[in-house]
Amino acid sequence: MKCPYCEKEMQKGIMSGDGREPVTWKAGEKKTGAFDRWVLGTGTVTAAKRTLTAFSIETFYCKDCRKMIFDTDIKGM
Repeated sequence: MKCPYCEKEMQKGIMSGDGREPVTWKAGEKKTGAFDRWVLGTGTVTAAKRTLTAFSIETFYCKDCRKMIFDTDIKGM
C-alpha cells in the first residue's frame, strides 16, 4: 500500500491486544507471540492506553479512504 503522504510503500502488520497484555504490532500477518512480548519485550505499542479489560489508541480516521493514522513508538525495534 502506498503512503497517502509520501507515496512510498507502507509496511503491513497486525495490531493486537485484549487488555490483559500490552498492545503489540508485528510486521506480517501473525500476531506477536508470548515469547516476543514477555521474554524479548518487542512490539509494544506505546500509544495504547491499557486497563485490565481493554485498550485504546488515539487515532485519526478518514472515512473516505478507510485509513487510520496514529503516533507511537514500538519498543525493541
